[in-house]
Amino acid sequence: MADLQSVAHRPGPLKQQNKPHKHGKHKSKGQMSSMTKGRVSVKVMAKKARREMRKADRRNQARQLRSNKRLKAVMAKRAIGSEGTPPHLIVVLSLSCTVDPPHLHSLLCAACDPDAETPPPFSSLSTLVSPTLKQRFTLAFPNPSNLYAFLDIAKVADTLLLVYSAGEEVEPSRQLCLDCCCAQGLPATCHTALGLGSLAGKQLAAARKAMHRVVEGRFPGEKAHSMDSPQDALVVLRSISAQHRRRVSSRDQHPHLLVHSSCFQPSEGSTESGEWLVSGYLRARTLSANSLVHIPGLGDFQMAQIDAPPDPHPVKPRRRKDTGAGDMLTDAVRGEEEMEEGVRVLQVADSALQESLQMEVQPDPMEGEQTWPTEEELQEAEAAARSKRGGDKVRRRVPRGVSDYQATWILDSDSEEGSELSSEDGDVPAVLPVSDEEGGSEGTEEMSVAESDTLTLPGTDQYDDQLDLEGEHMQLKRLRAEREHQMFPDEVDTPLDIPARTRFQKYRGLKSFRSSPWDPRENLPSNYARIFQFENFSRTKKRVLKREEEEGALPGWYITVHISSVPRRFAESQAASPSPLVIYGLLQHENKMSVVHYVLRRTPNYTLPIKSKDQLIFHSGVRRFSACPIFSQHTSGDKHKYERFLSDGAVSVATVYCPIGYPPQPVLVFKAEQDAHVLVATGSLYKVDPLRVVCKRIVLSGHPLKINKRSVVVRYLFFNREDILWFKPVELRTKYGRSGHIKEPLGTHGHMKCRFDRPLKAQDTVLLYLYKRVYPKWSYSMDVPLPAHWSVEKPDSTD
Repeated sequence: MADLQSVAHRPGPLKQQNKPHKHGKHKSKGQMSSMTKGRVSVKVMAKKARREMRKADRRNQARQLRSNKRLKAVMAKRAIGSEGTPPHLIVVLSLSCTVDPPHLHSLLCAACDPDAETPPPFSSLSTLVSPTLKQRFTLAFPNPSNLYAFLDIAKVADTLLLVYSAGEEVEPSRQLCLDCCCAQGLPATCHTALGLGSLAGKQLAAARKAMHRVVEGRFPGEKAHSMDSPQDALVVLRSISAQHRRRVSSRDQHPHLLVHSSCFQPSEGSTESGEWLVSGYLRARTLSANSLVHIPGLGDFQMAQIDAPPDPHPVKPRRRKDTGAGDMLTDAVRGEEEMEEGVRVLQVADSALQESLQMEVQPDPMEGEQTWPTEEELQEAEAAARSKRGGDKVRRRVPRGVSDYQATWILDSDSEEGSELSSEDGDVPAVLPVSDEEGGSEGTEEMSVAESDTLTLPGTDQYDDQLDLEGEHMQLKRLRAEREHQMFPDEVDTPLDIPARTRFQKYRGLKSFRSSPWDPRENLPSNYARIFQFENFSRTKKRVLKREEEEGALPGWYITVHISSVPRRFAESQAASPSPLVIYGLLQHENKMSVVHYVLRRTPNYTLPIKSKDQLIFHSGVRRFSACPIFSQHTSGDKHKYERFLSDGAVSVATVYCPIGYPPQPVLVFKAEQDAHVLVATGSLYKVDPLRVVCKRIVLSGHPLKINKRSVVVRYLFFNREDILWFKPVELRTKYGRSGHIKEPLGTHGHMKCRFDRPLKAQDTVLLYLYKRVYPKWSYSMDVPLPAHWSVEKPDSTD
């Protein structure tokens, strides 16, 4: 045996490599502190020293935060109904026709003032002072049959008092009021029931159970109170004054005033308009005399001045000063009281600082002047384009009025192929044979020289001679009939009477709807010269909402506003109307016209189609107007697809020309159906953006005739050669996801050779997508007539 040699083992590439042991080469905190010797780096010195709190300090901090939150909640409750604050506004909605509003009014009045011998007369708006609760309440009884008046008062209410009747169902009209109130912003609610005191035993238990089921279905966790006596009414008022006040952004965004009294003073120059003096308690925000006010249903107006008359309903009654001589008052004391109780002028409008009533921009017609080609220049350009096109040309005689496309269907007869065209006036034949629809030659038609004109047509080749035109027309009819029930979105048939390049000249093709560029300032309509646009709407919104008026009336004051240039007929009609009226103060820029977008969702009860540019009635924020919106998809990106109808079950964006608003702002949309206004959609204000691009899409469809792997002959997409050349740069797509392009036209009847990225199937359909930008119609109108009734259900089509 050979001697074995000792060879050292060498590890291979797959040998396991273990981590080395960390044996304490790092420095400890003590070693580092001894090395630094108290020196601190610059970065550590620059940082703020963080002081660690002890356990007792943390408990104290949590206790302070909790007490601050509790104090804030208490102050929010005391900010309404007490002295120096506006009365607690309670809107009463009876959900049954058997509920008597005067009876409710008398119960609430007796609860506030039990010592009164006779209750005050019933009124749709009254203010009560409760010495027991040290609160004051304003009771509003709007008519539920007038939905618009109810919504105007409900959107500024502090509490919505819902009154049920024991053993009765909720009326459909009152249910509509409640649905609309929930859509526009529901305040705090309180539920009461009438008629429970007259029941006993099983009937009372069944009525309570039914009432609990009704309340729990819409308002979980809330319960109904019985109100059959003044003591029960006092319990209801106590619960209302102590309940949590729900925050409604649309109510707290604008200063508003519920009109308690009004007076009209005609102007010197005209008796048809004048100064309207309205008095009431100011709510929400400070009101300046230099801002504008909005009267629902009438418009925007300027203010002349704001006065502060004495409060007619103080929590603590004013007492005369005791002079020590009984009821005898000196002139000085009486004059001092008169000065104290007189009307104080808070602010007079300054013409230099007052907001303007201008809603639209007055465009200068010469500012946007541009050179536009004349008709003669367009005709010369078309003639030059025709002369540059290649191909053989054939001159024929056709009847007057026949288009280029129709002339291509006039076939030459065998007798004309060898004959030469000769005439005294030129190459004009005396007789022109015309083939009928079935391809026969049963007769000819006489035609004079004056009844014919000359057209230049593209030459034909052998490909056209092999076509069966009659068979292709029959196939086209069958394909269209088969495709009708599929309801393909955005599909448009290519017209036969006019060229597609003329019919769709405003459209363009896009490589990608998501990423292809589209200039939002390109070819804007003339209406865009009349609107206002923000450089940064979000920044402006934050600045306006945070702005507080330095001068003017504060919330809680009883004031008188002098509104200028109000029509006399409106003031007189409002004085005779029992419906309460709310005057709103407008924020900065809120009377300017712009392009406003709303996010809408259809109500499930309305099933009829709602088409774009149909006239709808918008109840948005403080305004009520009619407009014709266009609908688009609510998507991200710089382009949004236009929708011909308001989609069912999905959120859509409605775009209109209307005054500017600041979100959040709820919106209700109604549609006029015969003599009724139907609630069709609800939503909120999205944004104000004139540069939001809404693109309308159309789809032209064709069908493969011959398939050779990726090369396909397509027909029925176009019907002449020029249209194929015009739309050649646009990319083609199919229903099965193929993409391709047009290579060349074949013949003169719309056949073309196309090439795709993958082989096509015989049942596939070739599609051509075209887009154009659309704009809403300028149809804003504040004149919204009241209908005979309202409805949330589908209107009967047989009426």
